[in-house]
Amino acid sequence: MTGPAAVRRLPPAPPVPVYASSWGRPVLAGLWLATVLVAAGFGLSGASISVLWPLGALGALLAWVGAGVRFAEIGVFARPLLCVAGTPGRLALTFDDGPHPVHTPRILELLADAGHQATFFVIGERAARYPELVRDMARRGHLVANHSLRHQPWTPALPAAMLAREWAAANRQIAELTGRFPRWMRAPVGLVSPPVAVAAQRCGLQLVHWSATARDGVAWADRERCWQRLRPGLSAGAIVVLHDGVGGETCAAVDLLPAVLGELKARGLHSVTLDALLGPPVPQ
Repeated sequence: MTGPAAVRRLPPAPPVPVYASSWGRPVLAGLWLATVLVAAGFGLSGASISVLWPLGALGALLAWVGAGVRFAEIGVFARPLLCVAGTPGRLALTFDDGPHPVHTPRILELLADAGHQATFFVIGERAARYPELVRDMARRGHLVANHSLRHQPWTPALPAAMLAREWAAANRQIAELTGRFPRWMRAPVGLVSPPVAVAAQRCGLQLVHWSATARDGVAWADRERCWQRLRPGLSAGAIVVLHDGVGGETCAAVDLLPAVLGELKARGLHSVTLDALLGPPVPQ
């Protein structure tokens, strides 16, 4: 047989996970070394090397560690997942810091009305406080992932053994409520350090960051600025982060979600769980 009918259809290419870059370590290590050499040069030129060399080395080291902790996407201490290529028409909405007794149910209803699935990075202590909300997430087809046990802002500085114990406890809490152990871990505020990377590995968790954020993780977040930051990042394969666990009577994520869902519809995009984003395309 000849002609178009004889052309063999090839299966679609599998999704390609995109991780943080690998250039962070050598670049920042080079900057640290350059600072040390400059400090040594000043010392040799007559300045007190006993003062300048240690100060320069310490300053460079602090800058190196600070950059690695604050900017996970440069891959200094680990290479968390940032987005997924080769996923036309799909992205992953993710929500951090919940569950919240007021905001989370509203977000679940908005997602259900629009027919979208999401991934909820829950805090272990909050999951224990609001277990029915976590069960409801799983019943509705959403994915529940680990966002630490207590969401401590100083998490990057804590020992790996302590973090591993706490995150394992959060894993057990989530598994008890959903029937499955989490696969994904997002560190509090997305801060990655050597102890964070080691603890995630010990707990069998894969670190995930994001490619688009509204920076809505504070109660006073300005809705318009959040939307302007988030909108350009709504594209195929994106991992989008919002926060359902912050705010008092109002929550920026709740206010933003109708606009987000409307924009997804206009762009022909559908939100799926992280597992689905990395798996075969799901017929709509």
